[in-house]
Amino acid sequence: MISKKRILKYLALYLVCLAVSAAVFYIFIVVYAQKTFYLDDKQWHPAEPETQHIDPGRLTKALDYVDTRLPTARSLLLLRNGKTVAEKYYWLGGPKETDFLHSLNLPLLQVLIGIAIDHQLIQGPQQPLSAFFHKHLTQTASDGTASLTLSHLLRVQAPLLWGAGNPDYWNLFYAADRIEASLGVISRHQTGIQPAVNFAAAYLLSQVIEQVSGQSIFNFAYRYLFQPLGIRTYAADDDDLPRDPMVGFQLKALALAKIGHLLAQEGAWDGRRIVSKKWVHWLFFKIPHAELDDAPGGSWVKTTIRGHESLVARGDGGQYLVLVPALQVVVVTTSTSRFALPQDNGHDRLLQLVIESVLETSGIAEMGAKPEPKSETKSGQYTDILAPNYVFSTSVPQDILDFFHQFAQDIDSKNTRRIAQNYARAYEHRKDIFASPSRLMFSPSPPHLEYVHITKIRIENNRAYLRGTLKFNYINIFAGLHGVWPLENLIKLKGRWKWLGLPEKTALLDRDDYFDAELSEEQQRFVDNCSGPLVGESSLFEKDCFAETFQLAGGGRELFAERLKPFLQGRSGVQVHVTGMQRNGAGHRVQGYIEGSALGELRLPDDLHIVKENGTWKWQGQQFQRSN
Repeated sequence: MISKKRILKYLALYLVCLAVSAAVFYIFIVVYAQKTFYLDDKQWHPAEPETQHIDPGRLTKALDYVDTRLPTARSLLLLRNGKTVAEKYYWLGGPKETDFLHSLNLPLLQVLIGIAIDHQLIQGPQQPLSAFFHKHLTQTASDGTASLTLSHLLRVQAPLLWGAGNPDYWNLFYAADRIEASLGVISRHQTGIQPAVNFAAAYLLSQVIEQVSGQSIFNFAYRYLFQPLGIRTYAADDDDLPRDPMVGFQLKALALAKIGHLLAQEGAWDGRRIVSKKWVHWLFFKIPHAELDDAPGGSWVKTTIRGHESLVARGDGGQYLVLVPALQVVVVTTSTSRFALPQDNGHDRLLQLVIESVLETSGIAEMGAKPEPKSETKSGQYTDILAPNYVFSTSVPQDILDFFHQFAQDIDSKNTRRIAQNYARAYEHRKDIFASPSRLMFSPSPPHLEYVHITKIRIENNRAYLRGTLKFNYINIFAGLHGVWPLENLIKLKGRWKWLGLPEKTALLDRDDYFDAELSEEQQRFVDNCSGPLVGESSLFEKDCFAETFQLAGGGRELFAERLKPFLQGRSGVQVHVTGMQRNGAGHRVQGYIEGSALGELRLPDDLHIVKENGTWKWQGQQFQRSN
């Protein structure tokens, strides 16, 4: 017979276990559910739509549009009269998540330059760049940079290309002297369009502020802009984000919205002057006008949204900061920003829907009345409810579209025989459902296919190599999945496309022109063994992986490691992909990229080589000339 003492002991143990379980569940809900279930509240000056003369029905239509038609979106915020009317997060977004501004760094730096002028650290926008970069401009005076002023950097407008599609950006990123390289890009921009000019201008502006203030651009921004606005990002105790001026800022969606509200209030914040009204007027004076669906990115443009003059700063990855002064409205959207979206990416339609929900005085009496639904034709020829949303960063043949449409219909049928027709007989049905969605398709209730996002495609005979993602209406909170899986390759059998799977040797890399390079067995072994040391994964830069005279981007291993460290530290799944290897004198030039960095696909430097030293391949960064 069990004694009372033992019963009490077991009861106490049970209660402790129950309390621990409850605590773990609470932490899970508070920390993780913000990303999984989007349990987000309006954080700053919350207000219901009706109190700010926003039609709730029309606003709901706009929010639903993001959920169903913009699969890469992470957030949407709507401010009116300084109140947060809508704060919505999607997919991997959340109130605590940050996104790289990339192309929107320039509008932020424009504000910081104005603050520096107010503090008499800078004379004004017409001050010549030679006042800040005398050494560099003296050395390169013959290329036209001597006449450049701050205004040239502040007024930059150019196509925005980031990542693998813009080699000029990576030349700036890896340059030993980034100021000289950036000045060269700005100079060339005077005679021709340079896609990297936005990044060069933003970097040079950050260096101007660092020189005149004696502190980093991130500390300056926090002290004079972020802290007064209640933005904690880049505070002294915030060490989670990389601080590289070439990459720029990484902010939460609400932080971007607050900066938009500051500009809408002509530089004032809660009765305090943050930047002069005169400077805000200068920023928006003589900015170019463009149609909404043709607005260039990187800086401010004027456009018209539903009859209202608007100021739009756009990034090609899906970042938007929009001011509508007459309506006292600020709109912010952020996206994954890992790639440039196609021009017709749906954000123009979203902004129109948002502005339609904002009522003027004459329309307040109509608030609550549901507008007549407008017909919306989905991209392509498919208009039925089962058609998935297509988002392309490249052109896709019609027969591939037909495959995905048929696949969506077969899934909805819940007929395993029909679903099986979408898979080639040689398809590898993996046991791990977290690696491939194939097993989900054969479950009693397969999830609906929500969208297909294709970033790269190459078709060779009867095989289609795809890169991108599929989004299913499926959530697994324990595995951290949101129903998103990578695209697999297709094979055409008897005139019909079918899933082939994800064999490693045929995976399409995230490069515009390259696939995995065909390497010799010896070269492949070297890449396998020494890719880790190249990115500092194993013991830092192992001796046998690097030539004794290793030099890259004008410096040795330490400079290269320091340049990469903020973007690779603490990240899992970092891989080096070699996409090309060409003979170059005594060595081989290596092309490729690093997958899994904080920047997405991080391109390898252009002057990276491998060379034989003592009969063994080694990493080398110097350019080699052909032997006579």
